Amino acid sequence: MDGPQLLRFNIMGIGETAPRKAGIFIYARRLNKDWRALYIGESANLCTRLSFNEIAADALLSGATDIHIMQLDADASTRRNLAERLIATNRPSLNEEERIHLKPISQGRRPPQTKGKTQAA
Repeated sequence: MDGPQLLRFNIMGIGETAPRKAGIFIYARRLNKDWRALYIGESANLCTRLSFNEIAADALLSGATDIHIMQLDADASTRRNLAERLIATNRPSLNEEERIHLKPISQGRRPPQTKGKTQAA
């Protein structure tokens, strides 16, 4: 009977060039000797995805110290399945299910005010 397989990730510094390979990536923050996943994703080309990643700024603001990558020569469905399992296990705060989306304030509309009184936002 086979035991559980370990997933092996390489750790890159923020700003390092990732390989031009398919795989899984994790923006992570180091806390003492432990790591905390901030965002988990997958890509057919880690180099392209990580060089222009819409979540990078949020990860940096959340304290990301490193990017963990695992090259995975598998189809997109397999990569997504693994990423979803990692998300369910690690519950990273910046993945879409966990993020709060703010609605933009419409121009020209102001909240109603009571005459002579100030309303707090």
